Amino acid sequence: MDSISGIDGSLSPPPKRTRLEVLPTGFSLGRKVAVQDKIQPTFFHLPEEIQSKIIRYLDVRGVARLAKVCKYLHTLVKKERAQERAWYRRFSLSNQYQMKTFFSAKDDQQLRDWLSSFADTGTVESLIKQRKNIHFPALLLFTNSKLMSQCEIFKPVTKAQITHSRYIITASFSADSCHVVTASLDKTAKIASQKTDGSWSEKAPILHTDWIISATFSNDGRHVVTASHDGEAKICRLEDDGAWKVKAIISHKDRIRSATFSANGSHVVTASEDKTVKIYGQETDGSWEAEYTINHNTPVISASFSVDGRHLVIVSEDKAATIYGQEDDGSWAVTTTISHEDTVYSATFSADGDHVVTASGDHTAKIYSLQDDGSWEEKVTIQHKEAVNTASFSPGGSLVVTTSSDRTAKIHGLQTDGSWEEKANITHKDWINSASFSVDGSHLVTTSDDHTAKIHGLQADGSWEVRGTIYHKDLVRRATFSPDGCHVVTASGDNTAKIYGQAGNGSWLEKAIISHKDKLSSATFSGDSRYVLTVSYDYTARITELFGKDG
Repeated sequence: MDSISGIDGSLSPPPKRTRLEVLPTGFSLGRKVAVQDKIQPTFFHLPEEIQSKIIRYLDVRGVARLAKVCKYLHTLVKKERAQERAWYRRFSLSNQYQMKTFFSAKDDQQLRDWLSSFADTGTVESLIKQRKNIHFPALLLFTNSKLMSQCEIFKPVTKAQITHSRYIITASFSADSCHVVTASLDKTAKIASQKTDGSWSEKAPILHTDWIISATFSNDGRHVVTASHDGEAKICRLEDDGAWKVKAIISHKDRIRSATFSANGSHVVTASEDKTVKIYGQETDGSWEAEYTINHNTPVISASFSVDGRHLVIVSEDKAATIYGQEDDGSWAVTTTISHEDTVYSATFSADGDHVVTASGDHTAKIYSLQDDGSWEEKVTIQHKEAVNTASFSPGGSLVVTTSSDRTAKIHGLQTDGSWEEKANITHKDWINSASFSVDGSHLVTTSDDHTAKIHGLQADGSWEVRGTIYHKDLVRRATFSPDGCHVVTASGDNTAKIYGQAGNGSWLEKAIISHKDKLSSATFSGDSRYVLTVSYDYTARITELFGKDG
């Protein structure tokens, strides 16, 4: 056990074994045998400390089953908070960091107010008392998700509405769920922040001279970067007084198509139609300085970092995705070019940065994997009958889903030998608009022009089956899982967003409907799963808080 990484703490010396008594003997079929009438199972004979460490390797289902074996194990699981910790381990390190950030930003009274929506006073106070426990985030989130899942109906309450004069392109929460940023064709990005009393206030807008096509938070929620067709990307920082101030402007000679942070928030990369990619880094004094410019052959559509910041993948108009690697001297060099026969729509790293998947109009998606020598090798070409519109990894990186104009979505899984194998072929009656995995990769939700969103579940034998179907009166554009994977929210052309939750028997049931005056383009949960951000063609983004039916 000591040699296994990830198991914290040292083990105490094994207990002295009690001297075994002489066992009774007898004869059976002419052979002399010893009879053991008090045999203890091996696991129960181990010190409790070692038992606890072994339990930590079990998943949520395994821990739940173990707790039902006997009273002793039930008590041990409860004492070790094993179920909560197993549930929490499903999340990526990045998601765990975001959750810890959210809770550390709230004082005891704010946590009481937050918990009271679903928990009774006794439960609230019991949780607050354990705030100093190292496993407090896991305990709190597990309890919150359990209480929300047990609630049959949500009462949605509008907390704020952000209004623009033209169409909203993107809208998202910060990691701590305390801020929302929107980007609009009206040349403004707007940030709304939550006050200590739970209300929301709109801050001074970020202004550009042309369309803003994206506005994105850093993972710590302290910075925002905007990308505009005016050729500028603006980096803004949250000040101690609650204001957001522009700290740097990255300029290009043509429209900027994307601007994103590195995973640790210390760098920003921009992609422009002027055929360049620019990398800016944050200095120790908080300023931002230009570090490197990559000159490409054709206009660049997007650029993004791998999780370790050592690789970049850029998509350009030359029907290719190019992977760059950072040299020891800080420069960037091409390591691999992923070529297609038609437009490349996207190129995405897996969560661990070891794989890249592309989606192309040439009816294919390609997966490349990083080798030990630093090169990238093509592992599989996924074939569809028409254009592949999207391709994305599950949060764990072991699954890929592709969606195509041929009305199908395909799931491929990573095998132990490094190959990728098709696991499912999902069909709809019309165009599939999106597909996204739950946090643990056990569920997938697809949306379609056929007026439905389908929730698919992973079976024990590795197959996938439909677990629930969400019906709308018009096409469904997007659907996403809550960060804990317990709920789904859809965005439809019928002016509504529907929230479904998973029941104890594995089925999915409707819990709430959020309505707008016009079609919805997107709907997402906040990091704590308590808020939903909906975006409508009526030029509004609405923040809705979810309460229990008696809240």
